[in-house]
Amino acid sequence: MSTARYFLDMNSLEKQKRRNAPKTKAKILAAAQQAFADLGYSQAGIRDIAAIAGVSSTLLLRYYGSKAGLFEAALIEAMRTDALFEKGRDKFGEHVTGLLLDPNLDIKPPAIISLSTGDADAREITTRVTDQHAVAPLAKWLGPPDSRARAMEIVILCTGFVIYTRQLPLMPAPKGVDNKLAKWLAQTLQAIVDQS
Repeated sequence: MSTARYFLDMNSLEKQKRRNAPKTKAKILAAAQQAFADLGYSQAGIRDIAAIAGVSSTLLLRYYGSKAGLFEAALIEAMRTDALFEKGRDKFGEHVTGLLLDPNLDIKPPAIISLSTGDADAREITTRVTDQHAVAPLAKWLGPPDSRARAMEIVILCTGFVIYTRQLPLMPAPKGVDNKLAKWLAQTLQAIVDQS
């Protein structure tokens, strides 16, 4: 190996060592969430996601192993439920409705979920991740009776609400309809939580 090549290799190694792995992984997951929400699992390519994140596809695969592994990690990260429980049981419906209507929040799970249904592998991952990272935590938080069924009601309502009000708005809502829908969702979610 030539001296010049040795120093180039060492310089490259130094850059890799200096890479901030958590920050890089976060950039990759954000790029993947955007790609999977916009294009779906089948159409989003590893090279394209890597380019958006500003990393090599080799590095992306080193972190996540495969496109399926990246898809799962991106969906898990997008589906974080921590914020749902911040205001407690008595304000759950109002709080969650406010989150779903917040124009500053880019809510990606419903689009990722919808676009995953056309691919068997992505559909299996989506089913498992939704169950483990949305339904199960909600069911645990809700407690008896019928915690799993109630958790599924909340997931179904919230997913559908986001799809039809934010991602596929059926039509511009006449004045007051948005408020009526928001009030309905808040009351319905609260009624599910209050069952005991």
